[in-house]
Amino acid sequence: MATSMSDVRKSRVAVVTGAAVGIGAATALRLSQAGFACVLADRVADVKRVAAQIAGSTGTATYANVVDVADEQQNIAFVRSVEEQLGRVDVLVNNAGVHPKRAGGKYPIEEIETAQWNHVLAVNLTAPFQLCRAVLPGMRYRGWGRIINVASAGGRTVSPVVSAHYAASKAGLIGFTRTLALEAAPHGITANCVSPGPVQTAMSGASSAEAIAAFTAAIPMKRYGDPSEVANAIAFLASDEASFITGAILDVTGGRFMP
Repeated sequence: MATSMSDVRKSRVAVVTGAAVGIGAATALRLSQAGFACVLADRVADVKRVAAQIAGSTGTATYANVVDVADEQQNIAFVRSVEEQLGRVDVLVNNAGVHPKRAGGKYPIEEIETAQWNHVLAVNLTAPFQLCRAVLPGMRYRGWGRIINVASAGGRTVSPVVSAHYAASKAGLIGFTRTLALEAAPHGITANCVSPGPVQTAMSGASSAEAIAAFTAAIPMKRYGDPSEVANAIAFLASDEASFITGAILDVTGGRFMP
């Protein structure tokens, strides 16, 4: 049965960035299965195909927008268009991320150009700040909201495969989320981080075979995670069941990191 626009406006709306592949696509699918109207955002046009597949498999309202989150004006316009079309943003999942690598390995600090450093922080840290800032007024007005920022074990501890700019951006995202949680809590809005360890995505696959083998050996569960396992954690934090959890970092690492 087709979903009418009036029905969509009564539903909770979830926005997921970096949703064309990996954790983002798995999260959009999982939230759609949970009954959210989902808006998928990514800088590649393939996000439209992913959204259509999710809509076909779940029967829920699913939309796609091509957005480069490194561009502040695109972020502002994107949130405005979702609120105008669907009436609200109830859940924001800041998943979009980049981690440049060279020849199967990480960049040493002395080889990181300032332009590359700035781009990694723009996508991984500044974009979540801009998108959170844009959705907060509506969430505060409605007295309900869920913000889930996808950090990384690379922002929690050292890693042989994580470059300095990626580690700095993810550590910064965790610090930002804690302050956001403190400020938003009185308004019925929670803000949390999911911090994945090694997960089978294109980003992790860019590492060398030797690095992947060594990393796998160091994981107590002796395997990489599946994107759906991270998506399940995100879906829980987006739910009513997580109403008293805010400012938390949920490590999804197979035991690789235990604080």
